[in-house]
Amino acid sequence: MKDGADVSRREFLETGAKVVAAATTVTSVAAQSTAVKSLVPHTVLGANERILTGHIGLGGMGTDNLRFVLKRDDIQPIAVCDIYPTHKERAAELVKEKWAAPTLHHHFREILENKDIDAVVIATPDHWHAIPTIEACEAGKDVWCEKPLATTIEEGIHMVDAVRRNNRVFQGGTMQRSGDLFKETVELVKSGYLGKVARVETFIHDKNTRASGMGNPPDEDPPEGCDWEFHQGWTKHVPFNRNRWLHSFRYFLDYSGGKVTDWGAHLVDIAVWAMGEEKIPKSIAAYGGKYILTDNRTTPDTLEVIWEFDDYVLTFANRAYNGVPPYLSHYGIIFHGELGSLFVNREGYEVLPAPLTGEPTCKPIKRGDTPDVPPHFETYSDCTGTMNAPHWQNFADCVRSRERCICDVEVINNSSTLCHMGTCAYVAGGTLSWDPTKARFTGGDADVVRRANDFAYRPYHNGWKLS
Repeated sequence: MKDGADVSRREFLETGAKVVAAATTVTSVAAQSTAVKSLVPHTVLGANERILTGHIGLGGMGTDNLRFVLKRDDIQPIAVCDIYPTHKERAAELVKEKWAAPTLHHHFREILENKDIDAVVIATPDHWHAIPTIEACEAGKDVWCEKPLATTIEEGIHMVDAVRRNNRVFQGGTMQRSGDLFKETVELVKSGYLGKVARVETFIHDKNTRASGMGNPPDEDPPEGCDWEFHQGWTKHVPFNRNRWLHSFRYFLDYSGGKVTDWGAHLVDIAVWAMGEEKIPKSIAAYGGKYILTDNRTTPDTLEVIWEFDDYVLTFANRAYNGVPPYLSHYGIIFHGELGSLFVNREGYEVLPAPLTGEPTCKPIKRGDTPDVPPHFETYSDCTGTMNAPHWQNFADCVRSRERCICDVEVINNSSTLCHMGTCAYVAGGTLSWDPTKARFTGGDADVVRRANDFAYRPYHNGWKLS
C-alpha cells in the first residue's frame, strides 16, 4: 500500500464517522445514482469496449462469479489469482473455453500491477476482502467484492474511504437487491401494505445430523499446494487444520463472524432496505453459545441477535444443528406488520393477513397456486440466476457510466456492519449501544464495551496494515 496516499490510522478513525456516516448509515437509494469521477483514463470505456477483469479468489463463489462473467461478451477475464493452484488452474480452463488463456497468479498484487485490468473481482475468504479492495482502489481498479464487506467494523470504514478517496466504482456481492422478487417485497413493505411494521425476523438453520458437526481433525502439515502462511494473512498464525481451510473457514472467528455475517449479510440487507437504511440501532444484544456441537469451530451453534431501533426490532437466529424450519423454509425474512406478515426467501414470498375482526385490509398475495408450494406462495424460477445476471449488468453499466452501483460500498457496509455488531455483542457477552459520531460501542458494563470495541478494531499481525 502506498504510504504517501494513506490517511493515518488515527486521523482516519477520528473522522471516519463523518466520511461513512459512522459505518451504520448510508446514502439513500436515490443517492446511489451519483456519478463517480474517474481518475484513471483507461477505465473510461466506450459502449463497445470490453471490461477487462482480474479475479482474486477462485473457490466456490469465485468460480460462480467467473461463470456469470463468462456468459457475457462485454467482460473478459484476463488474469486469475488464487493461492491454491487447483483453483486458479480450474479457472483458467473455464476462461479458455471462451477467451484467450488468462495469466495465473499467486499474489493479488500481481493482478493490481497489470495496467490493462479495469476491475477486480474479489471472492476470497472474508478476512482477505479488505486489503485487496483497498489496494485495488489505490491502483485505479474498480471492484466487485463478495459479502460480507469486511471481517471487522474497522476494515469496513477503511474500505469505504478507499473507494471514495480514489473515486472507484464498487459493487457488493449482495445480489438479492437486483432480484425482482426482493424488489417487490421491499416495495410492499415500504408502501404500507402490511401497515406499520414493528418486528422483522431473519433466520437460517443448518442441517447437521451429528453432534460431532465438522469433527475435530488434528492439526497437521498443510496439503501440497496450500500456502497456509499466506492464507492466514493478518490474523494470528496457527497450525494448519483442515476445518480452517476452504469452505469451513466461516466457522472460525479469526476469519469470519459466522452465520450472522455470512447469510445474515444477505437477510439483514433486505430487512434494512425495506425498513430504512438510515436508521441506527439504539441497542444490540446477542445470546447463544456452543451448546450441542462438539467440533472445533469457534462460532456458536445457537445464536440470537437483537437490534433495537426507534420504531422496530430486528432479529437474527441460527441453529447449526437442526434445520427444522420455523415457517416455510429453513431460512428467510418475516416482516410483521399490524395488518399482516410477509415471508420471503429466494424461492418466493407470501403475505398472510392478520386475523383482525372485520374485513382484512391486507389481502393474501396470490398469482396462481402450484401443487409444490403452499397457497399464495409466489414462486420464482431460477431465482439465483435472475438476481446475478442483473447484478452483473448493473456493475458493467456503472463501470462505463461511473454511476454508483445498486450495492455500492456504503450500502453493503451498512448491512455488514450491523451483522458485525451482532458478532461483537456475542463475543462481548452483553448489551451494547452504538455511538455514530465515534463509530464505537458505548453504554452498559465497561468490560463488555471494551471487549466489543476490541473485537471491532482488531490489530493486524505479520506485517500487514490497513493504513
